[in-house]
Amino acid sequence: MMEARLGVTTCDKCGRPMKKGQPILVIAEGNITESGDALAFQGSCVRYACHLDCWDGIEEEE
Repeated sequence: MMEARLGVTTCDKCGRPMKKGQPILVIAEGNITESGDALAFQGSCVRYACHLDCWDGIEEEE
């Protein structure tokens, strides 16, 4: 389980608000801190977040 807190609560793709219970896609930057059967990840920032239905495989930059 990963927990992220977003400073901006709108979709980076469509601009509409994100709401509780909606599936989203988050692209984060960070480093793998441990590996084995599971990976431990320490993130430095969330780079991109959008509704899963909006994701077309292209990260739009502002």
